[in-house]
Amino acid sequence: MALPTLLNGPGSRLTSVLIFLFYATLLSTKDVYSYVIGALVIFSLWKAPGSRFLKLDKKEKYILFWMLVFAVISITVTAWHGAYVRSFEVPVKFAFGVLLILSLMRFPPKSTALWLGLFTGSVTGLAVATWKMWQVGDFKAFGFTGAIQFGNLALSMAVLLIVALCWLITNPTAGRRLWGAIIVLGAACGLLGSYYSGTRGGWVAIPFFIALFLLAYMRRSNFFACGVVLMALVAGMGILAYKSPLIGERIALIHQEMAEYEANGTSSASSLGARFAIWEASWALLKEHPVLGLGEVQYRRELQQKSEEGLVGAVPASLANTHNTFLEFWMLYGVLALTALLAMLLSAAWYFLSYIRHEDSTLRSYALGGVCLIGGYAIYGQTQIMLSRNNTLLFFLCTLAVLLGLMYQRRLTIQPG
Repeated sequence: MALPTLLNGPGSRLTSVLIFLFYATLLSTKDVYSYVIGALVIFSLWKAPGSRFLKLDKKEKYILFWMLVFAVISITVTAWHGAYVRSFEVPVKFAFGVLLILSLMRFPPKSTALWLGLFTGSVTGLAVATWKMWQVGDFKAFGFTGAIQFGNLALSMAVLLIVALCWLITNPTAGRRLWGAIIVLGAACGLLGSYYSGTRGGWVAIPFFIALFLLAYMRRSNFFACGVVLMALVAGMGILAYKSPLIGERIALIHQEMAEYEANGTSSASSLGARFAIWEASWALLKEHPVLGLGEVQYRRELQQKSEEGLVGAVPASLANTHNTFLEFWMLYGVLALTALLAMLLSAAWYFLSYIRHEDSTLRSYALGGVCLIGGYAIYGQTQIMLSRNNTLLFFLCTLAVLLGLMYQRRLTIQPG
């Protein structure tokens, strides 16, 4: 009997429907995807007692352990600071993320639900973004969220679809042409969504993604072919950067914003300048509170005081957050929580990397998608709080759970016992 493949694996009907709906509605609705995740969490709580029968390996246990440690430390520190109730939201979601991972390991979705969900979400997301751009008269994609979140999510969805495309190219399967058309269209819409969002912090991750694809697929036998593809990609991106007014404008803006920051320092009002200013101010505060951070209430109070003293400008002080995931988590939850978060990310990255050159092409593809997810978020997180925003955090936790669930299922299929 033939093994299931990346495009026709078995799975739970219920989780398949919910996973499809999550990705399909992520970029095209205000909050439908949140209700879908709510349903998944309820299902996970219902099925939680059976999780003790899972045959987890050490790497999988490390991921879950550090997620729980982060959640527990963050909740404790937040209570200690007496912060707003909303400050508990992120660690609580990480705790539920553990349940979601265990649930999807027991009841993984059909792999087709993942790919069709990503396809539908990318296409409908671009359609909604186009409608919104026409509606407001501003040629910048944002959908129902911010442009940065929209662009990074669209790029991540495109990368995952390209993972499936690479598998399809190297593995003949039934319905190959139809699947190829679906995946190519979805990936193209995701890339266009990223392009029209103008999200520079996401574009920086593209060379990293290319390197991971080469790591997964380059062998001695195809070294020349991979080299040709790489040169074509570099040439194509170079031409696009040179010819595209949008990319040219965004790159030119970097030089302007850097010059503005050099001139105005902590009073800078430009996009990059305000980020540098808030990072500088936040770092100064963290030096005074390195272990437990400050919590949201005290952080806002001390930032306002610095603004009144003229140590930081009005624009940086008014930013909603630090615009850096790791700085934000250190500030809100302390260095111990940040350490646990980094340990979780590194554990997940190591787990996926251990399979990225596996001889089983399906397992390798899931691993490639996983390390792209972790690495992408690490890069996105340098200029945006990707693990704090509702849609970007839910995408991370859900995709991590789906890929771990599908890898667990695949691992037991090819390595029974």
